Amino acid sequence: MTGPVAGWSQAAPSLDVRGQRVVVLGGGDTGMDCVRTAVRLGASEVTCIYPRDEASLPGSRREVKNAKDEGVRFLFHRQPLAIEGEDRATGVRVVETRASAHGARNVGPEIVDGSETVIAADVVILAFGFRPDPADWLTTHANERTPDQRLLVGQSGRLPFQTAQPKLFAGGDVVRGADLVVTAVADGRDAAASISAWLRQG
Repeated sequence: MTGPVAGWSQAAPSLDVRGQRVVVLGGGDTGMDCVRTAVRLGASEVTCIYPRDEASLPGSRREVKNAKDEGVRFLFHRQPLAIEGEDRATGVRVVETRASAHGARNVGPEIVDGSETVIAADVVILAFGFRPDPADWLTTHANERTPDQRLLVGQSGRLPFQTAQPKLFAGGDVVRGADLVVTAVADGRDAAASISAWLRQG
């Protein structure tokens, strides 16, 4: 089949960052993809902002090193507060952070009072991880979930990837939390095998 896909009037517009100051918010693998792609697309400078220290970056160590080697600037202990600008971005307002006095990794960093600054930017890319937000119909039927709203599957003797609703199977981020696309694809394949097994049970 050739031609545009039904329902799409045109391809999504590409982002032109040539000669632009790019700021990426988030330090995971998606963030590393964004900063390294911005470099290749000709951005004049690329900055990655992350609220914790370098050791806490969730992104691949190799990708972080590659990004540094390619000239990406990392600003650690900076919490973004707002994107500045009216019709277009002019910067990101940030505040400095420090590790929580409690020392626990699951406790967010503390804000340093009076430390707000603005990082100049022409393009701001959000590369944060997000919590699952299942649709109402999904949570109505698959009503066993973790405290952060991920679906529980394979519980109480059920098949792998089978939810509390026996006819509903789930995998990927809605079960695992933020993860790689290839992991979601593998979950889809394995869930299909469970669906096939369930159908054979009749």
